[in-house]
Amino acid sequence: MNGLIYKKHIPVKRFGQNFLKNKIIINKILQQMYLKNIDNFIEIGPGLGALTFPICNVVNKITVLEIDENIVFFLLQSKYNKKMQIILTDVMKFDFQYFFSLHENILYRLVGNLPYSISTCLLINLIQYNSYILDMNFMFQKEVACRLLAIPGSKEYGKISILAQYFYKIIPICDIDKCNFFPSPKIDSVFLRFIPYRIHNQKQINRYFFALELITRIAFQHRRKFLNKNISKLFSQQTLLKCDIHPFSRAEDVSVYQYYLLAKNFLKLYF
Repeated sequence: MNGLIYKKHIPVKRFGQNFLKNKIIINKILQQMYLKNIDNFIEIGPGLGALTFPICNVVNKITVLEIDENIVFFLLQSKYNKKMQIILTDVMKFDFQYFFSLHENILYRLVGNLPYSISTCLLINLIQYNSYILDMNFMFQKEVACRLLAIPGSKEYGKISILAQYFYKIIPICDIDKCNFFPSPKIDSVFLRFIPYRIHNQKQINRYFFALELITRIAFQHRRKFLNKNISKLFSQQTLLKCDIHPFSRAEDVSVYQYYLLAKNFLKLYF
């Protein structure tokens, strides 16, 4: 049992706790984030403060979302507790829309070493709050990072690639070997930065997010089928050609911009 203890804490597997322990990598991440004391941070899963505490050395306040009561107690005992607004919550149930609506004139920076089991679903949820976010800085397992950065025509390219790349510029910060975590996961990680494209107001973002999510979900449901069969209930062949998409293309062959054109047509047709 003692071998499972890290800084007097036993990592909880169901919470996906893998704590980053390499200070060189931590410093590299923080340097690339260009911290300012006026930054408004939300950290998802602060863990034992690997990123939280150095951020607290710079910023005036940080909101942390944590599901583990033991870690909340640990954070409350730290010298930075007055800088932290600690919310005990399951981030998958947290009402970001309500939280952001309480602070409409604030742009938030999000940061976190995301639990692998929820990273994709959580990111899809957060993407739609583009207008409230200054940037997002997240750790992903390498497989998910490859999907987020994937280009058309590759096997990794899919729904999450299109949603993320349409709303955000995605910048790889660093690759992180699994040995730099405790306990060590089975796969390496990548730290990514997401910078929003300010292309719509929040109402438009909601509409385009809904349209893109629906279209890509249907298109990639049977990714080896031709689009003229896959999304025939949404678009005619004439509409596909109008968007410069060959009807016998597959979902993975269509660019992010072409999916945007489909979303634009969808919103004109149905809304």
